[in-house]
Amino acid sequence: MRITRRTGEAKAGNGLVSASYVDPRDLGPNSPVRDLARAYLQELRDKGRSETTLPRYERFLMEFLDFIDRDGANPRAKDVDIRILKAYGSHLTRRRLLAGRDAGKRPISAASKNLHLIALRGLLKFGVLLDLPMPGPEKVELAKAPDPSPDARHLDQQKLERLLESFDTATDEGLRNRALLEFLAATGCRVSELVGLDRDKLELDPRAVNAKDGVRIADEVTVFGKGSRYRRVFLRMRAREWLERYLRTRKDKDPALFITRRKKEGGSYRMSVKMAQTVVAEAAKRAGLAESVSPHWLRHAAITAWATQMNVPAAQRLAGHRNVATTSRYLGSTDAELKELYKKRFG
Repeated sequence: MRITRRTGEAKAGNGLVSASYVDPRDLGPNSPVRDLARAYLQELRDKGRSETTLPRYERFLMEFLDFIDRDGANPRAKDVDIRILKAYGSHLTRRRLLAGRDAGKRPISAASKNLHLIALRGLLKFGVLLDLPMPGPEKVELAKAPDPSPDARHLDQQKLERLLESFDTATDEGLRNRALLEFLAATGCRVSELVGLDRDKLELDPRAVNAKDGVRIADEVTVFGKGSRYRRVFLRMRAREWLERYLRTRKDKDPALFITRRKKEGGSYRMSVKMAQTVVAEAAKRAGLAESVSPHWLRHAAITAWATQMNVPAAQRLAGHRNVATTSRYLGSTDAELKELYKKRFG
């Protein structure tokens, strides 16, 4: 098996999620592993896994299928053994990044490797439940991934302001992008939650009584997030003002809150996750930030502010975390801030 094969992207027309239905009763030891993977993704969909989660699992499983498909072979369920699992783990350790600033320059992180292996564990567990002769999921050993440093994505208030002020708001595009970042900074939303929003969730009915502050944008929004859960997020005045300015420029009838010039399948111009990431990354360059900033940095900044200015339980609820330990991992400070706090308390 080739360790260095460039994999990780589903081949055109070879998707698993969009493939025809596979009846689990038809699966046996001689069934192609690809059919097992299709049935497993069907099972995830039947269990209510979100439409944003399924493509990720598909991508991870496609990498495994491409790896075991040597020279056009069509491996069967009974062909998957411990040696294959070990070889695949070794492949992931050596596999280089396929996209981003460091594409081809360094291997994927231990955390990213584990995402691939967790998807593989799920596939093996499904196979074992169907009584197929496959190794159990416990045979896949996860990499030792250190807890991420909260400082790694720390965006202090000064850098955040530089980021927000980097747009030319005299243009419609600049106005849209400023509103987008203001929304992220105020709500701490995940980028997938942001691009999935429709504008009717924010715009007040023109016939409604004027808001007390005169800004006709709702100050609270319900978003559909990770784990297929709804939660309420809140908008401060400044974010609402920028959103109102942006929406006043819209002459279209597209329901999406944030749109681009590119038309999607189905006729919508809704902004993609990748486009939102590009908007943030380019803003960071204009602001002169050395860091490779992503939308998740703004989520980190919001959660840190909530925890320090309110309390951790409040930050947990606003962030939509099930476990307070998850929220705690976001809470970091720079060495300069730590020194300032120490001097204030202890002299």
